[in-house]
Parts: sequence; C-alpha cells; structure tokens
Amino acid sequence: MLCGYASRATGLLCVCIVMMGSMGLPVDNRRNLWTVPQQKNPALSEFKKYVHQSQSLSAGEQEFVLRRKQVVQKSLNKLGITCTLDMVPHIALLGSGGGQRAAVGLMGSLFQMEKDGLLDTVLYLGGVSGSAWSMATLYSDHQWSTNMGNAVSRLLKPGIEFTDVLIFLAKRAKDGHFSLTDIWGVLTSAFIMKQLDVRSLSEDGTSITNPYPIYSTVNKNCLQHDSEKGKWFEMTPHQAGFIDVGLFINTTNLGSRIHGAGSDVKGPELDMVTLQGLVGSALADDESLVNYILDWLKVLVGKEATDENNPLEFLWTKEGIKLNYTASSEMKILELHDVIFKDWGQKTLASLQLWSQNMDEGPARYYVSWFIQTLIAQIKKLEWGKTENFLYQYPDASVPSCIRIKEFLQLIDAGVMINMPYPPFLGEKRDTDVLIALEYGADETFRTLILARDYAAKLKKPFPKLEEKFLKEKDWPRPCYVFKGKKKEPTIVYMPLFNRQNCKDENEFKAKMKEFSTFQLPFSQQKIEFLLETVKANMRYSKDTLLREIAKAVIRRHIKASGGFPLWSLASDVQHFTGVLKTTDQGDKQEAAQP
Repeated sequence: MLCGYASRATGLLCVCIVMMGSMGLPVDNRRNLWTVPQQKNPALSEFKKYVHQSQSLSAGEQEFVLRRKQVVQKSLNKLGITCTLDMVPHIALLGSGGGQRAAVGLMGSLFQMEKDGLLDTVLYLGGVSGSAWSMATLYSDHQWSTNMGNAVSRLLKPGIEFTDVLIFLAKRAKDGHFSLTDIWGVLTSAFIMKQLDVRSLSEDGTSITNPYPIYSTVNKNCLQHDSEKGKWFEMTPHQAGFIDVGLFINTTNLGSRIHGAGSDVKGPELDMVTLQGLVGSALADDESLVNYILDWLKVLVGKEATDENNPLEFLWTKEGIKLNYTASSEMKILELHDVIFKDWGQKTLASLQLWSQNMDEGPARYYVSWFIQTLIAQIKKLEWGKTENFLYQYPDASVPSCIRIKEFLQLIDAGVMINMPYPPFLGEKRDTDVLIALEYGADETFRTLILARDYAAKLKKPFPKLEEKFLKEKDWPRPCYVFKGKKKEPTIVYMPLFNRQNCKDENEFKAKMKEFSTFQLPFSQQKIEFLLETVKANMRYSKDTLLREIAKAVIRRHIKASGGFPLWSLASDVQHFTGVLKTTDQGDKQEAAQP
C-alpha cells in the first residue's frame, strides 16, 4: 500500500512543479528572481582566499591520480598488457543520463567490468543525471569496485518505507536552504537508489580502490548565453567549478557565502541526497518541463486513471490538456500554469486532502497530511538548485556576465545540454586517452557525440572524427563503435544500450527504447533484472574491443613519454610491449567490424 502512496506523492510533486512554473516559482514572479540589493562590488583580493583560477588539476586530484595509476598498472599487467607507470593510459568511464535506466545500466556495466578484470583499468568515473545517481550511491562503500555484487543486489531490494521518507523530508524542511532540489533528491534516492546517504562529496576522494569521481551539472543562468563558457559545472571531491572558465572553489566551501554580509557563516556542505537532486533535476529546465511533464503525469496516473480514489485522475478528463505546440517554451509554461494552477489547483489539494483522510490511522497518515498541508504551502516559495555563487560580482570582465551578476547559481541536470559527461575529459587538464561512453539515454543514437563534437569545436578542444557512414546507423546501432583519437584526441568507445546484438531489427530497437523510457514510475524487479542482464551482455561482447583500445593507448602513452619517437626506434623497450602487441594484432583482424 505504501508503494501506492509513494507513486501518488511523486505525481503530486510533478503537478506542483507545473503549477509553480519555471524554477518552482509562480510564473508571474519568475522574472524578479534575481533582484538583489545593490552593494559595493568586492575587490579581487576578497576572492583569492577561496577562488582558484587554473586549468590544471587540484593538488588533491593530482595526488589521487598518481596513486590510482599504480592500481591501474597492476590491473593492466594482470591482463597481459605490460607497462611501466609512465605508460599507464588515462581511461575514463562515462555514464549518460537516462533516469533509472541509466542508473541501473551503469551498475550492471560496472559489475561486468569488475568480473572481467577491466574495472581497475579505469582512472576516472564521470556521470550525469541517472548515472550520477548510481555514482552517489556507490561511493558510500569505499571498496565498492571490489564488491559490485552488493551494490547491484541493493537495486533489487524494496525501497525505503514511505513514512521514513516523509520523516526525512520533514527534517530537511526545517533547513533554511531547503528547495525543490532536496525533494527531488530524496525521492530519487529513496525510491530508485533505495538509500538515503547524507555523507559529503568531499569524503569520496581518498580510496584509490575506486576510480576518481566527477559529477556534472550545468548552470541554468548561462544556458541561453552565446558563449559556451559558464555553462558546464563539475564537482569532484576536492574542487567544484566552471571547467571552461577555469575558476574553482574547494568542494567543502561550495554553498558558502565567501564575501559580503554573512560571509563568516559557513553554509552546509553538499551531501549526496542533495547532489542527486542537482544532477537529476531535468524538470528545472523549461524545455524539458514542457516536453516531458505531461507524458510523465499520464504514466503516473496510468492504469489507475479510472480509480475514483486516485487524486490525479481528474487531470485526464475528456477535455485533457491542450497546448499550442508552435509556441515558445515560455508560452507553453504559461499555458501549463493557467490550466493546472488556475483551473485545477484547488481541486488537486482538495482531492489529496480527501485521500489522506481516508488512509488508516498511523504515522503514514500523519506525515502524508503534513506533506500536503505544510510542504505544499511552502513549496511555491522555493527554487531549484539555489546555490551560493562564489563568483558573484567577480571583478573580471572575461568571466561571462551570466555568472557574475547572479547572486545564486542555478545548478541543474547537465543532460539538458549534453547527456554524456564529455566536457570534463576533453583537453589537456586530464589528458585522457580513452573515453568509454556508455549510452543509456533516450536521445537519438549518437546525439550526445554530435553535441560534444560541436562543443569541442567551439572551445577548440580535441575531439575524434565522427564518420558520417556510422552516424547513419542511428535507428539500429551496433553494440560498440570506436572513434579513433589521434595525437591529443582521445579515442571514444561508444556503447549504445539497445543495439543489433539485443534487438533483431529497427522496430524492436524502437520498442525497447519506448518500454524503458526515462519518465516513468520506478521499475519493477523484472525490468531491473532485464536491464542488468542486457548491459552485462553488452560489456561481455565488447570486452575484446576495450582491451585492444586500452593496449593501443598504452603504446600511445609510451610514444608520448619518449618524446614522440616511433615505437620501433625504442629497441631497448620492446620487451614491454610483448603482451600489448599480441592483443592488438589479434584485435586488428576484427577491425572491419568496428568503425
């Protein structure tokens, strides 16, 4: 019964988001969100204590990488790829967005990589949206990469009791920093990842047993800005900031006011429940809200639409919701607001109050009643992802104005820009050799690659060539593509979730994408098990390809470390490559099967 309450609570939240319009505020007040009192601009010296300007790794990340590379070296040697420490390639595993499909997909992929001895070859783990939910959960275990079985088994267990979730929310509501992001984070943590973990992100940068985690969001304030700079915002255990501006703050200080009134009071450190709310808040984006919310609400009502006790049933009367789909996203938001808030708002609350009164006496009824009467009354005043802006009034005109003039950052789901975390791994900063891109998203196949290519071109960052003949296979893709890097370009191994290995034709591919769509209720155990087995099979199928590309990356590293001399001129080091070349030669026979 409590699962039914959870579904309705999630549906209620969605209705409230639409009712409140953009950023959780009444639409009429949206344009005044950033009105702040005028005050004297702070000097650059006031920032230097906290803000770091650099395109290099932080000291903490540098130390971690050096130690982690020793783990990677041992792993490569076990796989028959003999190398020295300076030949260890920088391999990043990237998980796309895609809601629970991505969260489950990343777990299953990591499970198989551990089983095949590949996981310890990974230096970095990056995620957006659903994949980042899994990351946030995984790192609660400092030895997770050696025990993926436990992590996967948690996905198959029942979620947290609905009453406990509401108690957790009630405690959070007392926090002055409480927002829609917190609510979203609690719901996804409890009902999808099945764990409410309040540890801090800064705790996750110590154990070299695991790859170094990098979470991504985007700054909504700059999404419509002409410059690409100021949009992508990364968060690591040591620093957080704008990768294309090169301005960062220690992660422990993210959320604190660093100058002006109240700067002597440290804000709460980012915990993993709030982080899950940030990285997965696609509905904070106007376009996503308009494009997905109605379909999602229909799914939430689903088969219960004829149930007279369903408080959302009236949303799908014969009149329905009719929008002018030629209008701008802002106009669509206004229409949604008018239809739901003005016409149905009071009916929504009345229906929910009646529903709660009909529940059995007990804690669940009390907290559901609280959720309706208290939280919904407050929620209209809240915003998505309101984070103190450590660059507010930063005295440097080269920093985009969309950053400097806003008192608060609006950090939201990076998937609304690029649904795969390519940006942190392009360029000299992390000097990556291989990017293993696990595609779990609902976008058209290759869309994230194309968006990343265009992003890289604008910022003059290295990116491999995408051959058009392979991009044409988007409607029924192969299970694995290799886009080869040259010189400073990383090689990208791109792996779509559904492909020719597990779908017999284009129609089945399309049907699977629809069945496992992003916006739907938490998956059944059967769906979770199916997804887990699908991604494990994908990883097994691509194991040889991954080994081959890793071996090639070792050779590239060696050449780079040797000053660019041809491999065959380094006779004294030939013995190091015995295992590497054997693997590469065998794999090259299959090269025709890979891009």
